[in-house]
Amino acid sequence: MSGLRAISNRQAEALAEFRSSEEARLLARLSQTQCLLEVAKLSSQRVDLVGYAGTAVGIISQFVPSIACILSVEVDDVPPLLTSYGKFTGTPPSWSRHVLRVENKDAGELVVVAEVPTTDTEGFLASIADQISSGISILVEDERLRRRAAVTETFQLVDAIGDEPTAEALSALVQAMALLPHSLGARLEIDHSSLSGALILEAGAPLVEPGVSMNIPGGSFTLGVRWSEARSSQEPSGIGEIVEMLASALTKAEERRKLRDEAETDPLTGIGNRRRALRALSEAINHAEYADDCLSIFYLDLDFFKKVNDDLGHEVGDEVLVRFAQHLQVSVGERDTVARFGGEEFLVVCPGLSQSTAVALLRFLVESTPAACAGALPVGWKQTASAGLACYPAAATHPDALIRCADQALYTAKSSGRNQFKVAGTSSTPTGRR
Repeated sequence: MSGLRAISNRQAEALAEFRSSEEARLLARLSQTQCLLEVAKLSSQRVDLVGYAGTAVGIISQFVPSIACILSVEVDDVPPLLTSYGKFTGTPPSWSRHVLRVENKDAGELVVVAEVPTTDTEGFLASIADQISSGISILVEDERLRRRAAVTETFQLVDAIGDEPTAEALSALVQAMALLPHSLGARLEIDHSSLSGALILEAGAPLVEPGVSMNIPGGSFTLGVRWSEARSSQEPSGIGEIVEMLASALTKAEERRKLRDEAETDPLTGIGNRRRALRALSEAINHAEYADDCLSIFYLDLDFFKKVNDDLGHEVGDEVLVRFAQHLQVSVGERDTVARFGGEEFLVVCPGLSQSTAVALLRFLVESTPAACAGALPVGWKQTASAGLACYPAAATHPDALIRCADQALYTAKSSGRNQFKVAGTSSTPTGRR
């Protein structure tokens, strides 16, 4: 043990001798110069305040022999910022503290715990603090302008939602609210008839308190903002105005949806028409792309339906169409859209439905069609259906392309003998027959 202690003492002495040498001082000055240059370049790069602070602390910890480093900023209109590296285990005399100034006001401080504090290190860290103060002054003003602009943008986005409450528009609203003065983050939970499904949208830091909930025609939503401690008393109360505006916009959207539904309803069957099918499919694909989800569509056709009209009359044919439409409507989910696409052709849009589940559902729809239509036909007549299945994104990612894939699968099913279904994009497809 005494031998190891002697070696350790010699190593410590050698290290102390090197640190006091001219070569070590030269290397330290070169390192300090490089550190100053790296920090100086930061303000000219396309970074925000948070990115600047994190990078500055990273540069200091890279070039300065230190145990820990902390950079804090607190100015008007901008949430407090605290970025750190390492742990503060040193005693107070080893801490080098430098006040940061923005617009000639104290704005925070840079604290560095040096491994071997020296006069040179202290002076160098003072220079670094001045450089960081200059960089922060520029970025703080940019951040203030961005956050002030977010106030106007928030109200504009809320107002526009009444015309088109898409997932993208609501996401943009949450992003803008996360940039409001003294806002640390925002969250919106919404379930509304104007959307393809429920959404949870977040930006910035997670909420620590529940948001404001509102029940409205067509659904409900909960909206909340996480505020910094520097917030004013008016800011949280101002969210109430945004909540009321959002409720009004979504109510307007619900009224527009009802009017649109009237124009998108097939008068014979009471289900959607071609216009509704195309809109529902476009919205479902947009939602699936945004949420990284899947969807399935069914393209169905009543077999030999012309013979029903020719031999039994159009009144019987109409009753068959009505019963088949009701069969589809009651068999699918609430989020699914059933539409008469034209004549005896029907399209079903199923958001979030995987191919395996879609195959099981479509098999049931095809196999149970004769029973569903039997009441409209005389004894001895049997109405069957053929169908094609296409899934997003496996078959296609564009609405028109997805419909073409389902139509082609339907054509294959009819060419193969009818009363069955085929799946687009598969070499071996299941049929409706057992």
